[in-house]
Amino acid sequence: MKRKLLVKLLLLLCVFGYQNADAQIFKKKKKNTEQEANKPSKDKIQPYNKVITKDAKSDSGLFTTHVVDENHYFEIPDSLFNKEMLMVSRISKTASGIGFGGGKINTQVLRWEKKDKKVLLRVVSHDVVAADSLPVHEAVVNSNFEPVLFSFDIKAIQKDSLNPTTVIEVNDIFTKDTKAFGMPDRYRKRYKVSRLDEGRGYIESIKSYPLNVEVRHVKTYLASNPPSNSTLGSISVEINNSMVLLPEEPMKRRYFDERVGWFARGQVDYGLDAQESKTIKFLDRWRLEVKDEDIEKFKNGELVEPKKQIVYYVDRATPRKWVPFIKQGIEDWQTAFEAAGFKNAIIAKEPPSVEEDPEWSPEDVRYSVVRYLASPIPNANGPHVSDPRSGEILESDINWYHNVMTLLRNWYFVQTAAINPAARGVSFDDEVMGRLIRFVSSHEVGHTLGLPHNMGSSVAYPVDSLRSKTFTKKYGTAPSIMDYARFNYIAQPGDEGVALMPDIGVYDKYAIQWGYKPILN
Repeated sequence: MKRKLLVKLLLLLCVFGYQNADAQIFKKKKKNTEQEANKPSKDKIQPYNKVITKDAKSDSGLFTTHVVDENHYFEIPDSLFNKEMLMVSRISKTASGIGFGGGKINTQVLRWEKKDKKVLLRVVSHDVVAADSLPVHEAVVNSNFEPVLFSFDIKAIQKDSLNPTTVIEVNDIFTKDTKAFGMPDRYRKRYKVSRLDEGRGYIESIKSYPLNVEVRHVKTYLASNPPSNSTLGSISVEINNSMVLLPEEPMKRRYFDERVGWFARGQVDYGLDAQESKTIKFLDRWRLEVKDEDIEKFKNGELVEPKKQIVYYVDRATPRKWVPFIKQGIEDWQTAFEAAGFKNAIIAKEPPSVEEDPEWSPEDVRYSVVRYLASPIPNANGPHVSDPRSGEILESDINWYHNVMTLLRNWYFVQTAAINPAARGVSFDDEVMGRLIRFVSSHEVGHTLGLPHNMGSSVAYPVDSLRSKTFTKKYGTAPSIMDYARFNYIAQPGDEGVALMPDIGVYDKYAIQWGYKPILN
């Protein structure tokens, strides 16, 4: 009897314990489910102040950019969605052996697009077009679908009634191997790059300006054939990505003519009345327009100032004694623009000091800058950034390398020392070197105005004319400063007073007039 009672008690305990344990497990699961529900989801749009906290470091401009801990955010005004932006990528700092900083590696037109809980970054092409009023426009759109470069989750929304904004986190597009934002294929093939090492990359800075956003990030690639530091088996580079808002209204185009040398771009226009797909070409040039109040003066042949001047700033880092000569080289082009009907069309300035304007930066797309680089490279170059829809040059930064002076000294010595005592020496007087710097400054500025090299100009002048004081005083030593004619090595001892280097020539003046003189109506 006792034994039967004991067995019954044990059975009851087991059943009760099992039920109790089951209840505890259920309760625990329920609690965990509630915690998961309250936990923020990566895909869930959060309240603005939960994402952009009081600890955020913010920079206002085209986008407002934020840094919270190690997360970087773009706060994009909704008014900028579906607007076109030009993205220019440059290698700003390189591993030894690759080249020099400042080299452009990619240019693309981008469009930010809001779709459901995502923000898409699309790549826009202007290579193939047709007017949207034509039936063929639909076919062009269907065959020119805009690829998605990157997709971002919306992190927060600022519902300001005047200017609502959308917040996205942008770390991944800059730290992962997004090819459009990283090392180009030609370098990957040359140095046998296998992959990106994400652990050795980071975002250096994100800065926002009124018309552009600048991002600098460091990427490290594993490579079996690096140009230097071969024991590392890798290459590290710093890349600068500029995103520039394109003008609301594109500039009126000027069409290319092969009889005048010019940097130009092509576009296949299916809307033309032609029995073939026809490519049209138009010039890269600055937007120089006549002020409304000066139109009658312009028609009467008077020189007028443009609505917006072309302004170049000379980098603060430039040695002071060379600044006046670089500025003179820039403003030498004023004579060419006078042929186009403008006065004071191109101006050289010195940037404000840090105390005068701490926000001023050569990375701000509103400023074109002659940038002085501490580099042993004996060179200078004049690239520019232009609107692919119209050819409008938006800004230009001339890269000026310190050792260009070595190149100038050697050229000037070899080509003119026979007639020129000032060129006979290991180093030149500041006035002589300054005049040479002015010559290079003019040449590089010519590129930024749209003019390519003109290798044909030096055949235009007879050899005996280059020994004439009166001829060279009037016409210089070549019709174009964009030639590689360099200096007057034709002149012989006894040819007193003959010019030794080119100035803005007759061809340069004609080309600027042809490319820039406004065609009213």
